Amino acid sequence: MRTVIVGAGVVGLATAYELLKAGHEVVVLERDLYGEGPSHGNAALVTGVLSFPVPVPGTPLLAAKSVVSGNQAITVRPQLSPGFIAFLLRMAWATTKANFATGTAAQDILTRMVLADYAGYVADGLEFELHEGGSMHVFDSRAAFEAGIAIFDDFPDIKSRITVLEGREAVHKVDPNLADEIEYGYFAPGDLQVEPVSLMKALVAAITDQGGQLIEQARVIDFVTTNNQVSAVITTNGVFEADQVVIAAGVGSRGLAAKLGYSLPVFSGGGYSVDVHFDDADRKPACSVMTDESHIAVTPLDWGLRASSGMIIGQGSATVSAKVAAQLVADLQAVYPDVPLDGVQPAWAGLRPMSADGVPVIGLVPGMTNAYLATGHAMLGLTYAPSTAKVVRALMEGTAPASYAMLSPTRFGGGK
Repeated sequence: MRTVIVGAGVVGLATAYELLKAGHEVVVLERDLYGEGPSHGNAALVTGVLSFPVPVPGTPLLAAKSVVSGNQAITVRPQLSPGFIAFLLRMAWATTKANFATGTAAQDILTRMVLADYAGYVADGLEFELHEGGSMHVFDSRAAFEAGIAIFDDFPDIKSRITVLEGREAVHKVDPNLADEIEYGYFAPGDLQVEPVSLMKALVAAITDQGGQLIEQARVIDFVTTNNQVSAVITTNGVFEADQVVIAAGVGSRGLAAKLGYSLPVFSGGGYSVDVHFDDADRKPACSVMTDESHIAVTPLDWGLRASSGMIIGQGSATVSAKVAAQLVADLQAVYPDVPLDGVQPAWAGLRPMSADGVPVIGLVPGMTNAYLATGHAMLGLTYAPSTAKVVRALMEGTAPASYAMLSPTRFGGGK
């Protein structure tokens, strides 16, 4: 069986690797160069805990405030297109208590697979940078801490994966380098640090070693379809026949799905990060840290650390101003005052695929019988890449449990 995968970010590459192991002939098409999209500069955190979709209860208020202030965990850049307005309305609907619970259950299907899937990569012999440092979410006040912990109350299985940290001693026992005033948090001991570029290099090497093809500079122009099946993918770098197609092109998946007659409710969510290079291991964070007030994530890596931002929904271009990057560095220094800053690198920016309910979109394109979507991972593409690949494989092989329907694009309706 010949499977053509559109998109060579971490999700597309993980899917190619999984399907090659299943015996598929695999061709990966990338419009630019592999790994240069949002996979490149993400937070480098792999979590087995954060199953909560981006639109949590209260998100509409935060989003409204962000239009004015721009200083929220979720920021909205308004657009006047009907599609974007419908997207925001669907997102608001997803924040009701019942819908948030449904979205969390759907996303947790993937989350429960994550740590075992990465252990599988190591067992397979893939060589990439991985650390088992865990992650910690920290809070500036007791009120924020109590609100953050309360989110877990309706999800006891997810809550069992964290350790609540109350008081300075408990927090600083996990990471002594945190700012003295931080006294509240929770710790996810199973979480990982994975440097994404090293992982993608390992996946590309494994794909090519197993006979897969990676075709770069191959922008998809159209699909050849007959009787609701894709038979070929037409690109700027040739025509590729296909028995199955997987669209894993991040934000670009929306335009590709439209070519197949489906209006996919995925829009861009801008993000940015700053790397700080330094050698003093004693001054690095002990684990990945997410902050409640400044909404940044900090992850230690071999060469230093990476600090990254929240989600800017509707941002149209992958850019970040010098002022915003400087604020990220200032927020980093507020959390880790002893981190040396002489090794600060130029800021990176990317556009991440955000679905209307915040849950990844994995399943057949509505109206098609052999074209699959694997997108909408928001800030968790690195985390969910291997799990997404396993879901796609199960769907193709007809072995998927009924629960995988919760990830399907059919939840949004539409199609031919």
